[in-house]
Amino acid sequence: MGVLAVAGCLGGGATSSPSNAPPVSQQAGDLDEALATYALQHEVVDADLAEQASGLDASIYLAAPLLTSGTQAVLELRGDLAPLAVLDVSGSALAALTASDDGLVGLSRACLSDSGGYAFCARVSTLDAAGIAIDESTEAFDLDHHAVLMDEDGAGFWADRYVPVACDDDVYPCGLADEDEELERVYDCEIVHVRDDEPVWEWSALDHFTDAMLDSASTTAVYAPVDPFHCNSVQPSDDGATVYVSMRHPSSVMAIDVASGDLLWTFGQDDSDLALAVDDPDGLLGDRAVLSGQHDFRWLGGDRFSVFDNGSGGAGAARVVVFHVADGVATIENVIEDPSGRESRCTGSARPLDAAEEFWAVSWGCSESGVSVVTADGREAARITVDFEAGVEQEILTDVAAEQPELGHTVSYQAVVGPPGLLG
Repeated sequence: MGVLAVAGCLGGGATSSPSNAPPVSQQAGDLDEALATYALQHEVVDADLAEQASGLDASIYLAAPLLTSGTQAVLELRGDLAPLAVLDVSGSALAALTASDDGLVGLSRACLSDSGGYAFCARVSTLDAAGIAIDESTEAFDLDHHAVLMDEDGAGFWADRYVPVACDDDVYPCGLADEDEELERVYDCEIVHVRDDEPVWEWSALDHFTDAMLDSASTTAVYAPVDPFHCNSVQPSDDGATVYVSMRHPSSVMAIDVASGDLLWTFGQDDSDLALAVDDPDGLLGDRAVLSGQHDFRWLGGDRFSVFDNGSGGAGAARVVVFHVADGVATIENVIEDPSGRESRCTGSARPLDAAEEFWAVSWGCSESGVSVVTADGREAARITVDFEAGVEQEILTDVAAEQPELGHTVSYQAVVGPPGLLG
């Protein structure tokens, strides 16, 4: 796809164009001090664990802070979250990122909804030591800002989009609103695979969700009648035969057969025939719902998966759930709770830092907990947080973030893991 120079409409209240300055790592020795420009602060929680994590052959990448009125950076961090490079991307309003061996790609939010919860023309953006380049041609795909994953050859990508559908008798979710709430439209979740600047595969949740699945979704704590699905992560298997999708408002994740478009199974608060049975031999899930408002459903290879469970709607502390699937059963392998015990209102992610999965990079989403590196048994090594008071004083947060601290503390939509040096 052709990458064009930065220009065009800016999302999230951004008021300036991205800087073409090189990463701060090429300009200043004290990167911790550079973080203060973006109202961010770094803390080592456990020095021994942080030292172990710092030696891992992987970097953590963030677009931070998320809810910015203009000032934003993309950060490369070591395994102990010590900053290695800080690339100023002010004005780009980046949300989702994806890291590969070949580079770092993000989604620049544009044409945000009134709530700011989704977009209608996010644009694919590439990042490196030279700065950020936004491909304005991708605005034509009406992408949302929650998810992007590049094909291995770089000639295509997977993403999601929100599509307004007018309410009538054939659109079942329209009838799931409160009796006194008459909906004019609902937002479908569509998954799209683009190759060589053309959509080659498209999938609609409205076309594939059964009434029983929607009935289950409507009973969850975070369900929104106008937005019954709210897709927030997309990842295909390596062979492209299956795509794995997270939908926040049904509090469920699912596997989709690409050839037929059929749902293969779901995991979460779904009690339809497609739902996996859950085996929790060590009682790690506790007595709460399996998922509530989750994000970042990741295929770990083979039959193994992880998902960041926000615990939204009062379910409990945010956590990472790791499980494997066999014969219609999801067996829980591990659960890592936020050491601070906080619920996460929105956003978030969980990615292993090493092949043994001894360390995880977790964005706790809309929470004071920020971004942490934690061990598989839940010990915190280090964290990056938003200095909320500094963000308000520096006027770098959007009005909604400045007025709602749990939103204003959001460091990044997600923390992604990739090879070192993608920012030069």
